[in-house]
Amino acid sequence: MNATVNQAGNVASLEGKIALITGATSTFGIGRISARAMAMAGAYIFVTSRDPAKGADVVTEITADGGNASFLRLDVTVEEEWAEAMELVRQKFGKLDILVNNAGNTNSTPIDEMPIETVWYMVHLNIEGAFLGQTYAWPLLKKSGGVILDINSGAGQSGAPGGTAYRSSKGGLLGLSRAAAVDGRRHGIRVISVHPGLTWTSGMERVRGRTQYDQDVLNVPLGRGAESADVAAALVYLASDDAQHITGIEYNIDGGSSAR
Repeated sequence: MNATVNQAGNVASLEGKIALITGATSTFGIGRISARAMAMAGAYIFVTSRDPAKGADVVTEITADGGNASFLRLDVTVEEEWAEAMELVRQKFGKLDILVNNAGNTNSTPIDEMPIETVWYMVHLNIEGAFLGQTYAWPLLKKSGGVILDINSGAGQSGAPGGTAYRSSKGGLLGLSRAAAVDGRRHGIRVISVHPGLTWTSGMERVRGRTQYDQDVLNVPLGRGAESADVAAALVYLASDDAQHITGIEYNIDGGSSAR
């Protein structure tokens, strides 16, 4: 069976921790479900996205569950908005314990039909967005010895038809995570590259649809795809003090697909 939000929120304690999650408003996406789970685990959540109305909905969900959260508008590709967001976090709490770089997008276009603009879009969103988050959050994370969870993908570890722009951007994100983990060790900052496999999210519904997704599930060794709460459960654990000796790794959540 897949995990539920409540189960994910009970994996470990995040009591007293401050978390900021990017791309946290998709209806049943990893960011939104992880925001709810981390709040259930005791963290204060800064919900961020480009959509204030959807952000308010997520904050309402969190408070209805008994958690604490607020919304910050943030386009992860805009440096000035990162600076403003981190200043607001600093003013409110003076520190940041958890940064979840979740905002991103995908693309599937054959290499001989791929416009360079699409490649740069993937780079700006999937690599530059996370880089800006890491660098602007760094001073606050140093104060707490915090953790950065970069949401990557199994696509960042392999090739596939049509994956030139998306998979290369996720491969670049993996390199960024590893380098940041090495830089972070002297400050007690942990950085982990998290690689969900086939996961039923709002983006998956848009890109593949349920019929194709169910067909793809047949190739997962565990015999089922993941739900966003399965990923959220791992994030709660990795963000907690229970995982304080884990950094610099690729953490696959893929039902065994990477083991084949």
